[in-house]
Amino acid sequence: MAGPVYASLSDQLKQSEIEAAEEITVVQEEKTEQEAEYHIYKELNPDDPCDRGLDTYDYEKSWYDETQVYVNARFCEPALWFDNFFANDRLFDEGVAGTYIRWRNEFTYDEEEHFKFKTAISASVELPGAESRLRLTFEGDEDEDLRDIAPGNGEDTTNSFGLQLDVAKNDRSKFNVNVSLSPKIRLRYRYTYPVFDNLILRFTQELERKKQINKARSLINYEHVLTERLLFRATSEGKVSEEFEGVDWLQAFVMYQRIDNKTSLSYETSVNGITEPRQQATNYRLGFRFRKNFHREWLFYEIAPEVTWPITYDEERLNIITERRSKWLLFFRLEVHFGNAHKKRYKDYN
Repeated sequence: MAGPVYASLSDQLKQSEIEAAEEITVVQEEKTEQEAEYHIYKELNPDDPCDRGLDTYDYEKSWYDETQVYVNARFCEPALWFDNFFANDRLFDEGVAGTYIRWRNEFTYDEEEHFKFKTAISASVELPGAESRLRLTFEGDEDEDLRDIAPGNGEDTTNSFGLQLDVAKNDRSKFNVNVSLSPKIRLRYRYTYPVFDNLILRFTQELERKKQINKARSLINYEHVLTERLLFRATSEGKVSEEFEGVDWLQAFVMYQRIDNKTSLSYETSVNGITEPRQQATNYRLGFRFRKNFHREWLFYEIAPEVTWPITYDEERLNIITERRSKWLLFFRLEVHFGNAHKKRYKDYN
């Protein structure tokens, strides 16, 4: 009798295992269907990067979906507005559609170096027949956005003509190659990660070879839209080069405030330093910037007073020439924009 009983129990166990496996399979299939059902396929609108109207959905949108899209756009638009209003270099790095030319005339009065004047033109011209991937550029070696907020205002560089090719790009990342007449070749990779609708992390890595000298630069931006009129940006930069030992670094914090569609303020603080031959913060900066669009939509001016606390080294960075002290600087800029890059630019979100 034992044999048939064991056989019956064995059959029941096998049947239970089969039923359990089928239930697991059904649950997994339902989960997969649910995941697929709520997928969103994002489509970039080249005329309005914040527009999500071209996206397609695997489900029928409800009122709360529309609310999420609206809130997401409202937080996207202020960030784009500040980048465009301040004419940040990211416009050139990302490659604006059409032609964009920025002409800056800068007047500074430094407590120690007294009066200085500088004029500079940066340009990005989209070349036909290259599917918006190849551009003629005219720019300097230095990141002018960081030059503005860095202690000491960075070093003056000479602009040169070059060609920039977008090798690969998608919604979050972009890789391009720039070759200029310096001669110089630069590889740039940028990755953007939206942590939340109002919080973005952006990583940029550059490799460069200029006049037989190799360099590398890493940049991390933390951008937080606090309100429609307030944008906070933290920037961390590290540079290495065959020209010097160790790492040159910069940490900067900027709060942008929009007053109206023609006026903005920025509150800026930063510190830079070196790691070799000794670890040292070489300069601190505290500044304020008033930027105004006036008379025409392509005319801007800026007034930016600042106070810095520098240490001055010799060229080899071995000896201190002047100990840390405080000094003030007054900066005035007149800026003119040309071209048809507005095709790619934001809409006024007010």
